[in-house]
Amino acid sequence: MDYNKNYIDELFASEVYKKLADAEKDPVAKKYLYKMSQMEKKHSEIWKQMAEKRHIKLGKLSLFNKLKIRFYVIFRKLFGLELTTKLLESGEENDIKKYYELSKSEELDEEEKEIMKDLSIDEAVHEEMISSIKSKDVSDFVYGISDGLVEVLAATSGLSGAFNVPFLVGISGLIVGASGTLSMAIGAYLSTKSGKEINENKRKRIEIQKLIDRKEVTKKLSGILTELGIKENIAFNISPQLVDVAEDIIAPKVEENPKKSAGVTALSYITGAIIPVIPYLLGIGGLLGVVSSYVLSGIAIFIVGSLIGLLSSVNPMKKGTEMLILGISAALATHGLGLLASHYLHLTV
Repeated sequence: MDYNKNYIDELFASEVYKKLADAEKDPVAKKYLYKMSQMEKKHSEIWKQMAEKRHIKLGKLSLFNKLKIRFYVIFRKLFGLELTTKLLESGEENDIKKYYELSKSEELDEEEKEIMKDLSIDEAVHEEMISSIKSKDVSDFVYGISDGLVEVLAATSGLSGAFNVPFLVGISGLIVGASGTLSMAIGAYLSTKSGKEINENKRKRIEIQKLIDRKEVTKKLSGILTELGIKENIAFNISPQLVDVAEDIIAPKVEENPKKSAGVTALSYITGAIIPVIPYLLGIGGLLGVVSSYVLSGIAIFIVGSLIGLLSSVNPMKKGTEMLILGISAALATHGLGLLASHYLHLTV
């Protein structure tokens, strides 16, 4: 058992969460981060005591560890707290499982085994706190960039197969991007507004139904609680006590802002759309222009795919590679269509 590694790992996690908490403006997230930092600090102290008991000398955080902490702080500023915590978790082994297995280790005495069980419970709480840190704006932004990147790369790739003037390809790509931005923003606005209106109408109907027939509302609550995994008899018994807050259970308030949703979608889409056209706007044409556009876009697609992997709790490298292959394949297919159009329809500009 590597006491020094476990001590350093917990100390590192404690410092990361403390630095993130120091820089955090959201009071709820700040509170969570400080609590996680204290939890990891407590774990490091336990490993320190166990090491000292065995006369094992412990190290300190290395320069590399300190640079990693700085990296996470910068990453937080660029990509938000949700992605940062996901990245932190992806780099760690399953601590719940680790501590549970350590609780059965013959290397530890009975008291230490009990401590390991307590630490596995701590880690379960830790993971629950991490999962509560979410930002819809960040996930919307990442997915929006992905859409803009892939669609405009495919469009410019096809256009470059038909047109010889790089600036024309670039402008055409921007027009496609602008059109997509407007379409996506309007769609996001209408979708969010519609969802909010449907939710508000549902809440009003429940409020009216509470005045007319509280028993019917009780039945609905009982059904919902049963679906959530609560035993039927328990759900039936507690439902009458929840009728006064029924609308908050059946149709929780939607806090999304349609204008904000449209703005985030528009900004993210156009951000992705600009990347593939940069070489053409700089006057780089021919094969070099196509290759430059593919390289820039490929790097961006891989990064965005990795971020989506983090958000989806999927291996970031695997997700990034998958999106890169699909995005480039779509662009190559469209490029081929452009070449065919140029050859058979004699489109040359």
